[in-house]
Amino acid sequence: MNDRTSPGAVYAAPVILFLVLAFAMPIVIVVWYSLMQPRTFDLTLAFTLENYRAAFVDGYGKPLMWSLIGATLTTIVCALLAWPTAKALHAHVGRAAAVITALIALPIFISESVRLFGLSVFMMPKGGILAGSLNAAFGIEIGSVLNTRLAALLGMIYIHFPFMLFPVLLGVEMIPRDRVEAARDLGANGGQVFREVELPLAMPGLMIGGLLTFVLALGANAEAAILGGRAVTVITAAIDQRFNYGQDWPSGSALTVLVIVVTVVIVLPVLARFDLARLTRR
Repeated sequence: MNDRTSPGAVYAAPVILFLVLAFAMPIVIVVWYSLMQPRTFDLTLAFTLENYRAAFVDGYGKPLMWSLIGATLTTIVCALLAWPTAKALHAHVGRAAAVITALIALPIFISESVRLFGLSVFMMPKGGILAGSLNAAFGIEIGSVLNTRLAALLGMIYIHFPFMLFPVLLGVEMIPRDRVEAARDLGANGGQVFREVELPLAMPGLMIGGLLTFVLALGANAEAAILGGRAVTVITAAIDQRFNYGQDWPSGSALTVLVIVVTVVIVLPVLARFDLARLTRR
């Protein structure tokens, strides 16, 4: 090996090659396909922007909007639920907290479709678990939110909550207890302690959890299909329809590129707000 060759570059070469082949190349191919003539399957040099024009003209902006709204609401609700949950788990560190954490994490290892079908049984009218239990115990008859946008949103929150909770829990664990006690000794109330001490110190975990939840929710499809009854069409369903039923790979690729661009525009500015190197040294 040449003495001038950096050992780090040599050791990193397999990883770089893997990233190029597994991540960069598929994106390049998708971008290339998005510039092909509609309903073609050959990669040529006859580039066109027709597929991108059709993405806006043919009404695909609405599915993208619904996906963004659903991902944003899911992220916000999951964050609001994750913060008190993480605080409670951190405050009661021990056997009970470990069991609760394991129970929250366990569903991740179960098929998403199985969990969503189980949730649909819970939401079913009359014969569902919720409606049947209320009727049997209190004589209350309720309708069902199944096959609605609300059902799809509840499913997204249910599926993605663990991805928000665990980064937030790590963020909460980064809060030095002595700083909280010092703030209280100086007369800070609960709201001031949260705004001035806890939230800034736990922000890296909250931001990582928010990004992870948002990106995963943006690409969610099963929730709208199983619980929403297609009451709302998300962008991933439109992409699937273009690739499979429509057999229009260039159009599906153009929609995919738009989702990637939207994700990058949202994610990169957030990532630029904190130093991962400082975070890992902490």
